[in-house]
Amino acid sequence: MEIGRTMIQSYNELGYHAYNVSSHDFAGGFENVRELENSADFPFISANILDSASQQPLFKPYIIQKVSRKKFGIIGVTSLPKAPIKGVIVGSITESINKYLPEMCKQADYIILLAYLERDDEVEFFTQQLDIDFILVSGTFRYSRNLENKKGMLVARCGNIGKYVGILKIDLQVPDQQLTDISNLMIQVNYAEKRMKSFKDAAQGRPLEEFYAKDPNILRTIKSLETQIQVLQDEIQSMKNPVTYDLIEMDESIPDKPEIRTMLNDLEKRIPQIQSN
Repeated sequence: MEIGRTMIQSYNELGYHAYNVSSHDFAGGFENVRELENSADFPFISANILDSASQQPLFKPYIIQKVSRKKFGIIGVTSLPKAPIKGVIVGSITESINKYLPEMCKQADYIILLAYLERDDEVEFFTQQLDIDFILVSGTFRYSRNLENKKGMLVARCGNIGKYVGILKIDLQVPDQQLTDISNLMIQVNYAEKRMKSFKDAAQGRPLEEFYAKDPNILRTIKSLETQIQVLQDEIQSMKNPVTYDLIEMDESIPDKPEIRTMLNDLEKRIPQIQSN
C-alpha cells in the first residue's frame, strides 16, 4: 500500500488526467484501490470493471477532457484477472467499449482508449474496427518506438515495466481532417541527422568538402544524406494534422523532478520496515 500511495503522489505531481484501473491493481483488495483513488487528483476510470452485485461500473467508464478547443474522450478497459476478485467482475472488453462509444462520440472530437491487455486479448482485439482514434496499450512487455495503424486506429505501446514513457503529440492544423502519423518519417530524419552530425563533428568546423576531399565515398554519402533530409522534411511539412509518438527511456539522462525524488528516497528508507511487517 505504501508503494501505491507513492505512485499516486508521483502521478499527482506529473499532472495525470486519468488512470486506467487494471485487474492487477486489486492484489491488495478493493478497499485499497478505492483508498488510492481518493488520494488522486485525477479520476480512476474503467468501462469493464463492475460491481458483482449491481453489474454497474465501479469507476467512471470514461471522461471528456478539453484541450485547447478540442475535446478528447478517454475510456479504459482491462483484461480478466488471474484470480477472482471479491465483489468485482470484469466484463467483456469489446462490449464495454461499444456500450459507451456512441455517447462519447457525441461529446468528443477524438477518442482515446487506455487498454491493459494480456497478449491473447490484444491479438483478438485488433481483429476489430472501432470508432477509436488512439489506443494506448499496456499489459505486456512489448513497446513501440512509433505508432502502428490498426484498422485506422493509431496504437502506441510503452511496455509494462515502467522503463519507458510514451509521448503522443498532435498538431491540429486543419479542423475536421484526418490525422496523419509522421512517426516513421521523424525516425528517418533523426537517424539521417545523427549521421550528418557525426561527419560534422569529425570535421571540427572545417567545410565538409575540404575535410573529406580525399574520400569521395564519404562525400557521396553526405550528399545523399542532405538530399534525404530535405525530401523528408518537405514531406513532413506537407502533412496536415501530423501526429508523432516518442518513446522516452527513463535512464540517468532524464533529470529527476525534486518533489518525486524526495518521495522515492523516503519510500526507499521505509521499504525494509514494510517488508518486515
